[in-house]
Amino acid sequence: MRALIALFLSSLLTDAYAVCDKNADILVRAYPEHLVTCKDNYIIWRSGERQLYDDQKKKDVDQLLEHPDLEDMFTYSYPVGIHSFGAPAVNVDPGRIRNEAFFKRLYGSSAAEVNSHLTALRWMPKSSKQIIKIQRINGVAGKLEQISQELDGLPAELKKFVTNTSGTFNWRVISGTKLLSNHSFGIAIDINTKFSNYWQWSGKMQYKNAIPQKIVEIFEKHGFIWGGKWYHYDTMHFEYRPELLMK
Repeated sequence: MRALIALFLSSLLTDAYAVCDKNADILVRAYPEHLVTCKDNYIIWRSGERQLYDDQKKKDVDQLLEHPDLEDMFTYSYPVGIHSFGAPAVNVDPGRIRNEAFFKRLYGSSAAEVNSHLTALRWMPKSSKQIIKIQRINGVAGKLEQISQELDGLPAELKKFVTNTSGTFNWRVISGTKLLSNHSFGIAIDINTKFSNYWQWSGKMQYKNAIPQKIVEIFEKHGFIWGGKWYHYDTMHFEYRPELLMK
């Protein structure tokens, strides 16, 4: 009984010292159709649900990936601009830390539920015959359609990197983990693997990238981050994460 009381008091103290910081406000602004505010260390959903923002636990690199809270998703700042295309520092993976419960609440907790929110999109219609499936919630499909149109207007030497995509919706875990990929929620797209690099393919952590900056900037303008800015690089991968591109 004493142990239970001590645990309860400890949890109260933890919440008392945790705060809703500027990143919590950014999270709410990024998803206004779903989130109301952050109050007393909890994100308040429009459904009335409350989700703990900061569990106040210190975590190593593996723990951040496997057991992140919402605050942990902002551990690494996502870099933008002309000086943001070099090799990332060791273990700096801005956006690779994802709170799975958050994305399940946003987009669906099963393959069937997510699939019910997807729509078909003609990818780069002037240059490709591909039809892809992408998430409607949060306007993701509309933003990807804008990206598709901009990419379609690029010169041929740039379009070759994106004309053939390698997939969008796929309910699956990330290779070598038990964590769901954001492809599972229909908010990610992989571009042409022929010109892409992935850290697990190389067998060593020597950063490689062939994707032009212009292509990355088009995706970023519409709320998609790029896996080429991760230490564990995945240069074919883009996913919708507007909270990491807002200030």
